Amino acid sequence: MSKDKIPKLFDGSVNELTKPRPKKDRKARSKDMKREKKQKTLYISLDMNRKLIELYGEEGRRQSVIVEDAVNLYYYLKLALGEKKFDELMSAVKREDPEFLREYMGRFKL
Repeated sequence: MSKDKIPKLFDGSVNELTKPRPKKDRKARSKDMKREKKQKTLYISLDMNRKLIELYGEEGRRQSVIVEDAVNLYYYLKLALGEKKFDELMSAVKREDPEFLREYMGRFKL
């Protein structure tokens, strides 16, 4: 085997860690990153898990779709309402009282 074919081993130096990759490697990696599946790791309470399971049963959809819908709802409500109104809404939601939440949302002019 010639020296050209032997892969170069990491020498453990700081210079080796901090020097940029060759351009051809960066371009190949960026193309792979666009196709790479993104992993979700959620740490949730048992109560939240129960709610997810209940929604999953009612909606008949995958949990990942429900979570994506929830993130979109959270994100756009925060943008639309502004910080103060959004915090008020979240405090109403945290009460976990559907009737109170209906009354509270009835105050919004939708």
